[in-house]
Amino acid sequence: MSSRVVKALIMVAFILPLVPFSGAQNPIYGVQLTCDTPEEMDVSPDVDNPSVDMLCLIENTAQVGEAVIEVTNEWSGGSTAEMIGASGEYTVAAGESEELTVTFTGTKKQSSTNSYDFEIIATVTQWLNLPMNEPLPQENDSYQDTLEIATYGQADLDIKDLSTRKITAGEELTINLEFTNKGNQKDIIRVELSNLNDLKQQGFSFVGSEFVAEDLEVDAIARRDIKMVVPSDIDDNLNVDLMFKASSTNDPSSDLSEINIPVAIEADSSSVSLTDGISEVGESEMLLYGSIIGGVILLFLLIGLITRSVKKKNKAKIENNDAIEIDSKEDEVDELDDLLKDIDDLSIEGDEFEDLLSEF
Repeated sequence: MSSRVVKALIMVAFILPLVPFSGAQNPIYGVQLTCDTPEEMDVSPDVDNPSVDMLCLIENTAQVGEAVIEVTNEWSGGSTAEMIGASGEYTVAAGESEELTVTFTGTKKQSSTNSYDFEIIATVTQWLNLPMNEPLPQENDSYQDTLEIATYGQADLDIKDLSTRKITAGEELTINLEFTNKGNQKDIIRVELSNLNDLKQQGFSFVGSEFVAEDLEVDAIARRDIKMVVPSDIDDNLNVDLMFKASSTNDPSSDLSEINIPVAIEADSSSVSLTDGISEVGESEMLLYGSIIGGVILLFLLIGLITRSVKKKNKAKIENNDAIEIDSKEDEVDELDDLLKDIDDLSIEGDEFEDLLSEF
């Protein structure tokens, strides 16, 4: 037996009576390892370098004498995750402790179903400058846990035709939607209109549901339609935007995927008012129509005057003649000729003209 070992045994023999025994732990030298539970790792697209830090504490449980403690680990990360800092040697005084920070890193956008088991082991390799092997056995402690990947949600909305939809008032409009689950777990992706209330107030109505939703696996795509009837009771053409948004149910705080589709609604020609029609007529057409209408009114006035004059003449003849004679056709022609010749000499009093206008 070497002199070094003999010295160590003698020293232990002197120390042993001074150390109280408690439980099964070595009362002379030892180590205790404690670590915080690691947080879930955020691997969403918004994170540049996904990582999680975990704080551990290495304690030399010996009452006297410093110890050299070696830290090793077992890790199941593979190529998508890594554990850094869970190795090395630490010299710790009796009853003192040393902090150890372990960092986990991982690849972005990996599935939330991934998880990584690990174990961190702290071993006393030397105490009081004596190697721990023989005759003094090594003491160690360990910490075991699992690194979990956090769930994130992300929706992607696509509308192939982004052109302005031109439609007549009261007609049905169909929008073809394509949306994808871009998160890292199965998710319900919902597509709706962010300006739905405004559209309803303007007269839009929907055929079936006002939104679409689908339970999709990661990277799965769904194709759905939203049908609506555009306003019918409009006096003029109307331009609006259909503001579509797609969202994740797993992660309501994730960024929305948004697309706006412009819609140009043309007023129905049958519902256009008379004044609207007139406003579209040019100035020359208005003058022409005014002349025609004026001529027609003048013609009716002339016919009225002639009729009124004939009635007066017939009345005068009846009063001047005791007997009524039937005129021949030739006399009627002569009388009409005489009447036409007298039109130029015809004078109309103001009251009589007003009475004539009142008849129309």
